Order: sequence, then C-alpha cells, then structure tokens
Amino acid sequence: MGLLAAYILLTFRGDLALGLFMVVALLVSILLHELAHSVVARAFGGSVGYIALQLLGGCAAITRMPPKAWQECLMALAGPVCSFVLAGLCWVSAVAFSQTYLVARDMWGQPIVAQLPNQWLAVVAVLNFGLACFNLVPAFPMDGGRVLRSGLQSVGLSKVRATEWAVRVGQGFAALWAAVSVLAFMGIRLHAPAGLPDAAVYLWDIVFGSGGLLLLCIAYMIWVAGRQELMMVRAEDYYGGWR
Repeated sequence: MGLLAAYILLTFRGDLALGLFMVVALLVSILLHELAHSVVARAFGGSVGYIALQLLGGCAAITRMPPKAWQECLMALAGPVCSFVLAGLCWVSAVAFSQTYLVARDMWGQPIVAQLPNQWLAVVAVLNFGLACFNLVPAFPMDGGRVLRSGLQSVGLSKVRATEWAVRVGQGFAALWAAVSVLAFMGIRLHAPAGLPDAAVYLWDIVFGSGGLLLLCIAYMIWVAGRQELMMVRAEDYYGGWR
C-alpha cells in the first residue's frame, strides 16, 4: 500500500490535496473490500488471520478457505460487491451534494453555471467502481480468478486442475498487461475514452500513466502470486490436506 500511495501522490503532485484524499479513500475502500471477504469466509467456516495492506493493495490472510467451491466463489464476490455498493452510495451522494461551476459568461457578462457532481465524492465512487471491476478480471489469484476456479470445479475439475487453468488465464492477463506497460514506456499510451468524468480520467491516469509502471508491477504480482498458490494447492493435495 505504501508503494501505491507514493505512486498516487507522484501522479497527482500538481494537486496534492486531491492526491492525499485519494490515498485515504483508497485505504478505507481496500479495508472494507477485504473485510467483506473476511466476513463471508468466516460465515462459511473459514478462518481469517488478519488483513494486511501490501505494496500494491490489500489482502485478507484467510488461513482456512471455505470447504466448498461455491462458498469460495461467494467469498471472492463479496469484495467486489462491497466496492460496487460503496461506489453507488458515493455517486448518489456526489449528485445530491453537487457543486456549481462557472462554465462561461454570456454576451452581457452574466455567468453561465453548471451543476456537476461533487468532485471529491465522485472520486471515491469511481475509485470503488474501478476497484470492483479490476478485481473481477479472471486473473488468478484475484477475485475474478477465484470465481473462475470455482466455476471450473463446478463442472468437474479437481481443485488442482482448476487452479492450474485459472493460473494460466491469470498469466495470460499478466503478459498482456506487461505488453501494455512496455508500449506505454515507449510512448504508446492508452488514452482515456472520451466522455469520461474527470474522476474516471484521474483513475485511468493512475493505472496507465507514468510509463505503465503500476500496470507492470501488478502483472508481476499476478504472475508470482498465482505460481505460489498453485504450488500450495499441489502440496495440499499431495500431503492430503496437511494444513
């Protein structure tokens, strides 16, 4: 989380207040996201040691996963659902507490104003929406990857085989993101689609700005974490549930 916070502040060094606000908002959003995972895991008989803030986000240390695949699926979905709910609440609040902006002046010098959503609340809404969507990408061991593994188990694959396929898909996404990062480093950037609100453009710049460095770090994390969990699942299967 420290690396991500520093990256955000560097990206928005021209607007320090907004950068600090985004760091705090992201911290709270990640904690609530991981807390949702933990609550559902415990409800299905899992065990949660702690919630850790890592260099690029957060992680709920679930020491014992729910025993059934569909339970793990619901546990994985709990985080994104929490983030979507937060995004909706913040966006409704942003509209309810909208701000007045001076657009221009008419030929008589009278101000022409527009009512736009509150910038700060809109940032938190977009941040949580992006957090939910990103975590639903089927790149194991992210939430979407765990949902994919659960789906593969539900059609008859063993946990080991399902994990192997989920890890391969995750590595495919990691390779794609690494390629995008290399292109960004070469000056070929993915620009934000036209028509996005300012808050969404901010989030886009965090992910794809600064030469794609953040995306490259995420790709590396996905590749390494996926391989580690696959090794753990294989060991667990070999030793008959040694944990």
